[in-house]
Amino acid sequence: MPLMSSRPSVPARLRRMLLPLACALLPFGVATVPAGAETVLERVVLVQRHGVRAPTQSLETLDAWSARGWPVWPVARGYLTDKGAQVVALIADGIRAHYAARGLLAGGCANGAVQVWADGRDERTRHSGAQMAAHLAPGCGLSVQSGPHGARDPLFESIGGACWLQPDEGAQALRAALGAGGTLADAASAKAIPQILTILKPGSPTPSVGADGFEVKPEGITITGPLSEAAQAGEIFLLEYAQGFPPGEVAWGEASDAARLGPLLAPRNRLSDLARSLPYLAVRQGAGMARLMLGVLALEPRAASPAIGAGARLVALAGHDDNLSNMAGVFGVNWTLPGQPDATAPATAFALERWRDTATGAISVGLTLFYAELDGMRSLDPKAVHALAVPLPGCGTGRCPLEPMRARILPELPAACGQ
Repeated sequence: MPLMSSRPSVPARLRRMLLPLACALLPFGVATVPAGAETVLERVVLVQRHGVRAPTQSLETLDAWSARGWPVWPVARGYLTDKGAQVVALIADGIRAHYAARGLLAGGCANGAVQVWADGRDERTRHSGAQMAAHLAPGCGLSVQSGPHGARDPLFESIGGACWLQPDEGAQALRAALGAGGTLADAASAKAIPQILTILKPGSPTPSVGADGFEVKPEGITITGPLSEAAQAGEIFLLEYAQGFPPGEVAWGEASDAARLGPLLAPRNRLSDLARSLPYLAVRQGAGMARLMLGVLALEPRAASPAIGAGARLVALAGHDDNLSNMAGVFGVNWTLPGQPDATAPATAFALERWRDTATGAISVGLTLFYAELDGMRSLDPKAVHALAVPLPGCGTGRCPLEPMRARILPELPAACGQ
């Protein structure tokens, strides 16, 4: 896969104070580092979203959205499909190839070099974690670990216990992100919403974009109105496409190819930015995961589950799209995925890397996104899996020094969150 040139920077969707990003697709077999630098990759910690699943909405909700008759899924509500497991394996294979080419996994299976911890709450994360363990460490007999099945794991869902949002503060933060006169639906979403609602209910009047609203509750931010419905329906259409439903069954034939489906994901990306990446929420919801990631990068020992020893080289978490969005908000990054309209698509992985300068001993952090193009997910094409280098804010187009990053982020994580 040839090295592709950097994409033009894209504006932050929430008008946050983020530097423009330039993202480059990296080939799996060739390491790229700043000119003149001699750096060694020492550790990686990542969170990978579960693979393709059946819709999580109830049949009553789906029927209220549309009476056209939804496709029948081969698994129960919210469960990972066999195709979804294959998509996780596809991208995990790419992740392993990428880091093996950079010498990270030269020690093989010894000393717990690869560890996988899944969110025990859901079947789809536990099943995805098993695929990650098998494909990130093939031949090692690695088992995925998790907390109690069905229970909240503060590592993946830090709000709870003594950690809650303050509704007034959250509402103020969201309004500030929108800016004066800003609307919940951005331009791309405003264009897609009537298209999606027409697909759902042909011939019905389309609600005005102004009908959107939001509510900040102690446990999270809820977006209401056409934006929310269109965001959820658009994701279902993408899941249908990635699952391999016949073209005539993907959005009832109205989004039967990637070109037609892509623009319909704009409301989903917008809702993710507003309700998951908003820094006020992200530092609370993502506190446990952010602390773990920064601790892994600093080589700190961890006795609590998941226990992480000195021999760990690749620590992988099997989580959700919420976790990817939370980490985007915590670390102040934003991205688009060439060939994939969903910024947190099934099996996408957010990977932080610890690099050491062999001359000075300086430690820096890099960020790489791993994902599959939309058509590549549908066809399970290994050539459609990419590594996307995403510059961290404040560090130009390179990596960030570790300790200043820790000093900036750790104080922002409320002590009560992630416990």
